[in-house]
Amino acid sequence: PDRYFTDGLARSRGAGETLRNAPTVIGSAFNRWFYWDGRRDSLWAQALIPFEAADEMGRSRVGVLRTVAEDKDYRAAYEALFGAFPADVLDRVEAAEAGPFGESAMRDAWHRIPLADQRELNAAYANLGKAIAAYERTLLPQPARFDRYVRALAEDRRPAKGDRLGRDEVAGAKLFIDAARTQCLQCHNGMLQTNGEFHNIGTGNFSGDRMDFGRVFGLRAVLMDEFNCVGPYSDAAPEDCGEIRFLNRDSHIPLQGAFKTPSLRGLAATAPYFHDGRFDSLAEVIDHYVDPPAPEVAGPHELR
Repeated sequence: PDRYFTDGLARSRGAGETLRNAPTVIGSAFNRWFYWDGRRDSLWAQALIPFEAADEMGRSRVGVLRTVAEDKDYRAAYEALFGAFPADVLDRVEAAEAGPFGESAMRDAWHRIPLADQRELNAAYANLGKAIAAYERTLLPQPARFDRYVRALAEDRRPAKGDRLGRDEVAGAKLFIDAARTQCLQCHNGMLQTNGEFHNIGTGNFSGDRMDFGRVFGLRAVLMDEFNCVGPYSDAAPEDCGEIRFLNRDSHIPLQGAFKTPSLRGLAATAPYFHDGRFDSLAEVIDHYVDPPAPEVAGPHELR
């Protein structure tokens, strides 16, 4: 909590080291896309990935469901929320670990499960994500000094002494909202100070062992995800899934090397910065924008 639910690492660690920095989950109830590349379109679908990701928990779909089945407290909590747990279906699966991802033995065991049973297991697995998402939705940003300062100005009163901005802070605010000089508001706007969309600022990794192309593959992943908004395990009506139904898939959109704009909420507590945690300080971040990488080095990007 003291880090806005981040871990303070450049790249997060689970069973192994991941390629990316952990963004805050504060205010994630209001996000449209999840992960730096937007590979998931709901908080509950996002919550399912770490279970099966090799560098995070390294489990399998069946293995996770077995954990719930064998723990009386988990099982009771599940059934109180969602009804009967599919223990009979789970009992028919011979392998301890089975799922569509992970080691070949896990994948082979999953594909031996009849499709009707797979669907029941998937539905139970989706419910676990929905339970986690229900908790994460309670993690809301609280008013900061900046919010209290703005409210005082909006109400035409003098901010309380502890809420006033210093001279440098006021100068920074003027730069931040000056579109002719900085364009900060183009991406960092709204309640969470993010537009929730994807931008190429010259930080893609197109070679080496930390290769990361960003949104270009995240777009494909979210469309293929069986747990997306229009999938069979979603509780949403089709008309509530406008983001994915009308997703712009035009190839001319510069998606390669584009990553989701992070929230500026809790910024002082969520270092290191950028999708791969490459910068330890906000001063380094500002330097990147003032002197962006050359396109011939970083590829085409939006900064100028």
